[in-house]
Amino acid sequence: MSVGMIFGIIFAILVMVMILVFGSDVIVSIFCMGNDAQTQKTIQNLQTFVDNLYLLPSGSGDYFTLNLPRDSKICFVNTTYPGPVFYPDPLKTWDPDKVYQRIIKEEGYNIWYHHCSGQSGGKIDHLYIGKEDTKNFCAKPGMKLYLENVGRWVAIIED
Repeated sequence: MSVGMIFGIIFAILVMVMILVFGSDVIVSIFCMGNDAQTQKTIQNLQTFVDNLYLLPSGSGDYFTLNLPRDSKICFVNTTYPGPVFYPDPLKTWDPDKVYQRIIKEEGYNIWYHHCSGQSGGKIDHLYIGKEDTKNFCAKPGMKLYLENVGRWVAIIED
């Protein structure tokens, strides 16, 4: 092996180490954007699912599986009472900050989702949370939700 080749290998190793050390934030943010895109796609699919179910006769229902990244979750919230609800399963518990409760109420959000880059709210048209037997709750990745057309809106029916 020539001396030039050894210096070339050492230089290549140093460049790779520099990329890993100083480029790790960029690499993490790229993966974060991918997870956020998957969360947004799931929300968009849920909106389409609810729209299609809303057009069916009252009493129609079907299951929707949340295809979320591992570290994300979607919370379904009653817009008039976005207060906390505690469950035995901590992943299902809805315990928002007072500021988030106010934002949800003022903006009319019925979903609140936790994703890689923070938290955000959104509104799924025709979806109503707040029937007497349905409370605010969070759904984890892979959870199956049963949605049913109940006339004026689509509701999530808990099993």
